Amino acid sequence: MTVSHNLKNFIHTLALFLCMGAILSLLGFILAGATGILWAAALGVMILVISPNISPSFIFSMYKGKLLSENDAPRLYQIIRELAARADLPSLPAIYYLPSQIMNAFSVGTSENSAIGLSDALLNSLSEREIIAVLAHEISHIRHNDVRVMTYADIISRVTSALSLTGFLLIFFNLPLYFMGLVTISWSALGVLVMAPTIMSSLQLSLSRMKEFDADRHAVLLTGDPEGLAMALRKLKLYESSVFDMLFGRSGHGASIPSILRTHPETEERIKQLLSLKKPSRQTLQYSIHEKFYIPAHYRKSIRKPRWHLGGFWY
Repeated sequence: MTVSHNLKNFIHTLALFLCMGAILSLLGFILAGATGILWAAALGVMILVISPNISPSFIFSMYKGKLLSENDAPRLYQIIRELAARADLPSLPAIYYLPSQIMNAFSVGTSENSAIGLSDALLNSLSEREIIAVLAHEISHIRHNDVRVMTYADIISRVTSALSLTGFLLIFFNLPLYFMGLVTISWSALGVLVMAPTIMSSLQLSLSRMKEFDADRHAVLLTGDPEGLAMALRKLKLYESSVFDMLFGRSGHGASIPSILRTHPETEERIKQLLSLKKPSRQTLQYSIHEKFYIPAHYRKSIRKPRWHLGGFWY
């Protein structure tokens, strides 16, 4: 990845966070004047301090994740060790088994203390080549601290929604006084309260899509195999469609979602970019055509059907 691309990525991320901070400060000003801006700034500092210290084990506990030892999954750890070395990670990510029928993989933590979760459906549906590509994608997120950045963005977005709701409640409880002519209501401030969560969510999703494209590109640099990740994305798209059809009794849901509302870029767009990449000179990480990842039976007893988590994810 070139220096110019890294610089462009940094500027884009900084611009998005400055916009988020401005919206959060504006909400603070609407609710409490100059003091509200100070509270918003203090809240931002607190988020920066606390977020990186959230334990990966705590996050995976919300999804009933089971920590896999190297004895449980020797081949997975062999792959992780090779990818982590290629990415120059300071420490090896832990691997968690997620007893879920949703095909999913995600990473948490920082480059010094990270973990990757792999669902039962993913381990049993993807080939070793495709799993290597998925792991490379997640390690790319860890290597560039995307998890930390997206955690900041998510918390700021949630705080914005909470402040917006607080403002609505204050206006609602003051409506009787407004109709009695005892107080006034700023309709421009009301407009900000209405639009702030939507604008913040759009900024967060824009940041997420940018990070996904970057992780795809860096994953190819790690594996030397753009086709492997493209194959995995195709399977994930097919599986996602079938799961949502089952849950909601409908089809073609993905095409009806505007791109601005997707947390990830359109799969076909990601595949197109992957296949257009020049294959790196680095030796392709070796994989077995017939290898399957066998998870010990006592881990698989708690496999769960798709369900909604309070954190906002299907698992």
